[in-house]
Amino acid sequence: MRIRRHIFLMITLLVLAACGETAPEVTQTVRTAVPPTANPIATPTLENVVENTAVSATDPPPTTPPEATATSTPVPTEPIPTPESTVEVTGATVPPGFSFIKFADLYRPTSLAFDDAGRLYVTSFNGTVHILNDEDGDGRSDSDIVFATGFSTALGITLRPGTNDVYVSSNSQITLLRDDDGDDRADTREIVVSGLPTGLHQNDNLKFGSDGWLYMGIGSTCDACAEADARSGTIMRFNVDTGESEIIASGLRNPYDLAFHPVTGDLFATDNGRDDLGLGSPFEELNHIVLGGDYGWPGCWNEGEGSDCAGTETAVAFFEPHSSANGLDFYSGSQFPAEYQNNAFVAIFGTYLTDGVATGVARVQLTPDGDSYQSTVSWFAQWSDGRPLPLMMGPDGALYVGDYMNEVIYRISYGN
Repeated sequence: MRIRRHIFLMITLLVLAACGETAPEVTQTVRTAVPPTANPIATPTLENVVENTAVSATDPPPTTPPEATATSTPVPTEPIPTPESTVEVTGATVPPGFSFIKFADLYRPTSLAFDDAGRLYVTSFNGTVHILNDEDGDGRSDSDIVFATGFSTALGITLRPGTNDVYVSSNSQITLLRDDDGDDRADTREIVVSGLPTGLHQNDNLKFGSDGWLYMGIGSTCDACAEADARSGTIMRFNVDTGESEIIASGLRNPYDLAFHPVTGDLFATDNGRDDLGLGSPFEELNHIVLGGDYGWPGCWNEGEGSDCAGTETAVAFFEPHSSANGLDFYSGSQFPAEYQNNAFVAIFGTYLTDGVATGVARVQLTPDGDSYQSTVSWFAQWSDGRPLPLMMGPDGALYVGDYMNEVIYRISYGN
């Protein structure tokens, strides 16, 4: 097991019950290394540093002294000014220069996705799918169109790259939506995956990988148990063209969201630990997903605690117990300062189990370390009574965050 440390704050999530149909046969993948889609960044080591060495006493002195050269005095550079910013939510804290504004009001947002035109698709807990559009570029939505309705607990949405095909993850199934006549209403509605296991949790958010497969987390049906269906508590991938599916990772109680690293192509997922071990354990997690990896649930948690840790993977970042690490995305835009490039942002929802658990958006700085990563975790944004659930970087380089309980979507940008 690889050991990674850094704790942060969190909570439990949505617990939904539903019945599933007969489970289709799937392939359980044996653990192998995941080949990255791009070369990882090399980590500097002391062995790579060239040291200055003294000239040996036995070396002959130079026959002529070196010529003196003029040394130019460095010209001081002006510090980059912090841009003007707007924080319109009372009590909200973000780093200097960042703005925090309301993008749209929307009932209990659960997942976000942008299309190629920059419009934001949002699923709501009431079973609707919305299209929000900032038509004048002022950072606020000017229109809200209901694209589709009638879903049972839709927790995920994504668009297939290069198309306008919208895929929605709802209780026990994945549905394809397509607007055939350009009126911003779904005309085609096709269930492409059904009969997924549900119970305490269900299938979560979903995203396409560079291999063309659709990746999705599936929560456990219980808090801590031996699952009857091998697909529970896993991450799966689906070939939406052929109908093939396979389990790529297991031992994940509720992997609410996943994202691919913009440089290495590695897959990461959040996860929320079991609730029966007391208020001080286990930590919530950000995991680096490897093919065939077992992430410990239910018998192993934190850094090797529990009775069934042999052969399991350890998280690359930790957050406060029961704080519910949910929405996940990497920053690959050009709007934020350079030090935020390739950082992960995680929505920390909070908990109903106890008071005093902080919520907000966590920043995770990842450094490649062999075949895994080291991490540094810090707060990026916090606000009073926040309950952030989904988040996603927009094509404009801003970070969009859905606040589930306050029924609003915020936009965090650098400058105004």
